[in-house]
Amino acid sequence: MKAGRERDLKPWWLLAGIIVITFLHYNTSTHYLLLHEIYQRLYYIPIIYAAYSYGLRGGLAAAVLSTLIYLPHLAQHSDNRVYAINQYAEMILFQVVGAVTGLLAGAERRERQKYEQTAVELQRAYDELRSTVDQLLLADRHASLGQMSAAIVHEIRNPLGAIHGAAEALESTVPPEHEKAEFLTIIKREAERLNGLVTDFLQFARPRSPELLPTPPREIVESVVKLASKQAEQTRVKIAVDVAEPLPLVLLDAEQMKQVLLNLILNAIEAMPEGGQLTISAGQRGEDLSLAVRDTGKGIDPTVREKLFSPFVTTKTRGTGLGLAIAHRLVTQHGGRIEAVDGENGGALVDIRLPLKR
Repeated sequence: MKAGRERDLKPWWLLAGIIVITFLHYNTSTHYLLLHEIYQRLYYIPIIYAAYSYGLRGGLAAAVLSTLIYLPHLAQHSDNRVYAINQYAEMILFQVVGAVTGLLAGAERRERQKYEQTAVELQRAYDELRSTVDQLLLADRHASLGQMSAAIVHEIRNPLGAIHGAAEALESTVPPEHEKAEFLTIIKREAERLNGLVTDFLQFARPRSPELLPTPPREIVESVVKLASKQAEQTRVKIAVDVAEPLPLVLLDAEQMKQVLLNLILNAIEAMPEGGQLTISAGQRGEDLSLAVRDTGKGIDPTVREKLFSPFVTTKTRGTGLGLAIAHRLVTQHGGRIEAVDGENGGALVDIRLPLKR
């Protein structure tokens, strides 16, 4: 904006410069021939500057204006033929300098614009190449991580299964009121938790491609609500379902999308340990299907807001921080997007958008 205002003021400064030079020229006695010569040559400054700033048109306009303003002075000395011829030649030179400088400045400007455009295109090509290289490196790291994860998970799951099975076998021989019964329950619970952790890690490291099939959104929402209803009852969380009708069938992987929604719902329930309201809604928003999960908890922690969907980011004391990262990846694989914001009346809102048409 500032550069635009400065450019708009340039013609006025040029005009003022020509007027000042003319004033000095007209008000200097002819006895001071050297000053007259100097002031006359000063006209070239606004002419060259106008040509450089505005090209051929600017140079010629400044030259013509300088000539018109200078003509009355020439009329005063028309009786001196040699002087008049010299001044006419000077005015012709005004036009030549304005035109030549304008042409050269225009050519230089076009050349500079061409170089700048080339630089922009090269930078864009470099950025695209760098992004492609980064994606390839990331894909390679993920592939290596996936292979390593599969081996680790296999090695961990075998002893976990043995620990869990042994605890169940011992549990059948220990009366519930026995002091050791509580320790067996802890062993089983922690083995199940650890099994869930390694499962999350494997899902993140080696995600499978979605199998897209026409699916009714209501079926997914209702199925997930049934799975989460028991945990919601235990924490006194009321679940409300709001599915707009009619909704078209959507091409998606039903199991993966159930996993995403279930993860979001369980997170929302955990955010309301004292109870609250959980709303799961589905509806059409333009060209997208919107799946939203709203809760009345404490909202999103500002310290993790920007990296909420990054792996290993969590505010829980018992968690891997992979749940939302997995959800983000699955939604992205469906060509959609996921966003988490603070709710209008407190709590948090997580909105999933999936394309209705592919």
